[in-house]
Amino acid sequence: MGMMADLLFKLSRQRVLARRTGDAGENAATFDQASYQAWRTAQLRDQFHDHFDARVPQGLDLLDFGCGEGDLSFVVAELGPRSITAIDVDPERVASARARAAAMSLPVRPDFRVASNTTAIDLPDDSIDLILCFDVLEHVMDYEQILPEWRRVLRPGGRVFIWWVPWFHPYGHHVESLVPLPWVHALASDRAIIEACARVYDMPEFRPRVWDLDEEGNKKANKWRAMQRLPGVNKLTMARFEDILGQIGLRVDRRQPYGFRSSRFKAITGTLARLPVAREFCCSYVIYELSRV
Repeated sequence: MGMMADLLFKLSRQRVLARRTGDAGENAATFDQASYQAWRTAQLRDQFHDHFDARVPQGLDLLDFGCGEGDLSFVVAELGPRSITAIDVDPERVASARARAAAMSLPVRPDFRVASNTTAIDLPDDSIDLILCFDVLEHVMDYEQILPEWRRVLRPGGRVFIWWVPWFHPYGHHVESLVPLPWVHALASDRAIIEACARVYDMPEFRPRVWDLDEEGNKKANKWRAMQRLPGVNKLTMARFEDILGQIGLRVDRRQPYGFRSSRFKAITGTLARLPVAREFCCSYVIYELSRV
């Protein structure tokens, strides 16, 4: 094993053990499926209502892009849209969303669909008024093909609301449960991080999260042993994102980066999050509002 991977493992092991003994924070909801689902719904509800005008969806045709198990669709269904089309590439998550919707009394029932591919949206031109993309953009691997699709399906004057964690967020590597070290993805290779993940995952002290458990609640096999690159993250930066938007005719009407609210450096990061280059590293999350040019 390389020196960097060995160092990451040693540091991560210390943090994982500290978390088990209560010396560091942990999100208890990530260890139980029902708790995680409730936490996830609450998070998306707050993301929408804290940052966007809840009156906007009224009477509009909405697209919940990357809908997962439907949480955001259920939130906006209460806000009077004309229709909600919800698309995801994961058939199991779409099936779960449909089952949950069937058990609910909703003023507008979302149309949950499995995407036929990852490079196109299965909707006609000029058919959507508002696209919602919350906590998803960093996972869109074919973003260079999908972003023009957003513009294609939007009607003239159509808008996009985004809540996003960009790549150089301290934990933009999305493996915080295994390698709880900030900004390591800016310093170490994917391979070194993956090797550290594999070793931490095999530790008897490591507590698997809900996504690491099978249907019987047992810890899944160690998937990290066969990986070559960090899974499910596209390494998209704000600079690259906005460069593509300028090329395809989606205008940035609002960009609002947020610093680290819970950090003792809150005031500093709040300022740095507004500065070019620095904002890529000091941004906890960023809000975008786009419109079709």
